[in-house]
Amino acid sequence: MKKLILVLSLLNCFCCIYAQQKKIDSLKRLISISKSDTSTVLLKCELADSYLYNKPDSSFLVAQEGLTLSKKKNFLRGQASCDQEIGEANQLMGNYPAAMQDYLKCLRIAEKLNSQYNIAAALLDIGFLYREQGDYSQAIKYTLKAKNIIENIPNYKKMGYYQELYDSALTNAGFFYYKNNQLDSALVYEQSAFELALKIHADDYMGNILLHMGLINEKLNNKSLAITYYRMSLKKSEAVANYTTLTDTYLSIANFYNLTNHTDSSIFFYKNALKTAKTALYPKGILDASTNLANLYGKTDKGLAYDYLQTAAIAKDSLFNQEKVKQLQKLKFEEQVREQEIAELKTQRQEERKNNLQLSLIALFIPVFFLVSLLLGKIKVHHRIIEFMSVLSILFLFEFFTLLIDPIVRKFSSNTPLIEFLIFVCLAGIMVPTHHHLTTWLKIRLSNLQKWERHHLPGVHDK
Repeated sequence: MKKLILVLSLLNCFCCIYAQQKKIDSLKRLISISKSDTSTVLLKCELADSYLYNKPDSSFLVAQEGLTLSKKKNFLRGQASCDQEIGEANQLMGNYPAAMQDYLKCLRIAEKLNSQYNIAAALLDIGFLYREQGDYSQAIKYTLKAKNIIENIPNYKKMGYYQELYDSALTNAGFFYYKNNQLDSALVYEQSAFELALKIHADDYMGNILLHMGLINEKLNNKSLAITYYRMSLKKSEAVANYTTLTDTYLSIANFYNLTNHTDSSIFFYKNALKTAKTALYPKGILDASTNLANLYGKTDKGLAYDYLQTAAIAKDSLFNQEKVKQLQKLKFEEQVREQEIAELKTQRQEERKNNLQLSLIALFIPVFFLVSLLLGKIKVHHRIIEFMSVLSILFLFEFFTLLIDPIVRKFSSNTPLIEFLIFVCLAGIMVPTHHHLTTWLKIRLSNLQKWERHHLPGVHDK
């Protein structure tokens, strides 16, 4: 029976590899006949994505070719997409600092282009990178930011590529909540992701979703349901040649059997995980599988246990050497500073909009007030009121002018009080005589207007 299962599994795997290779060959052919550089870049991104979960080194090289071409043609959208693919390849191969740099490049270009899709995709990748570091609070934060961006896009439910990205956000959020021991939230998100994946036929995400459902149910002590989900995840991951998820699923099944003291089954699945992780150049999977195998063989075969420990040590150094840790911490700090600067700039712009609105209202009020002052000259009003209104109109005008030039003066003087004082004294020297002449002119104008009306329109001011 075991031999039959093994043969069927190998046959299924061969069919999946054939389908994946057919897709890769098709993309290569399209690239070879493409007459547009921008189309070539986007096709290379798609090809890089096809290689990602089984040959991340090939994915890296193809995406680099696309990045070089997009830079040559100043194709910013292509640059953002290639940076993202390169980042994902670097992450899977364990180069976390390089991956963070790539994601941040993608994010900054996407922000410049206001490309909501690329912004959300970059945030999702950054969130997943925090997950690799065990910082699940930050992982949740970035994932929910990406989810909110997608939800605020009009008609996102009618666009397939946004739906797939949204599905990825849901399953990632569910997994991060699971790791944060918030199982109710985790289950809600994963169930939503599962329903959406079925609806839009997102087979690429189904293996991950089923794996997460298995992990959550195992933690909820639903053992039989958990192992069912794991086995379903194996089939779905094999079907799309996603060796990374396949490795993680083998590890989860091995852990499941290890906890229930089924040592032989546990070793079998750990070995499958190690073999698959090596094929996919997935150092995190290599580390987890070899560490557990070393522990299991520690009491029965010291030599084999030592070999596995050496494999684990190499993988651990690849992932967590001190230089990489320092680089990643630096990049995280720089991104936090950048986010703070963006928040401060947003607040500053809101304040500027508020100030501009107030200035606009003042600018509208001054001519209206001036017209009212002129109209008062046509009716029987005490001349002191007219004089007061005229003086007030001119004061408003000159104070508004002072308010407008104040930022210019501050910038010119570099906020030096003495220079500001001298500039405003000089301006006052010009403005005071001008103010006096305008006030006198307005008084005379209004006074003459009243005299003219009395002479030419007798009885107008009589009751």
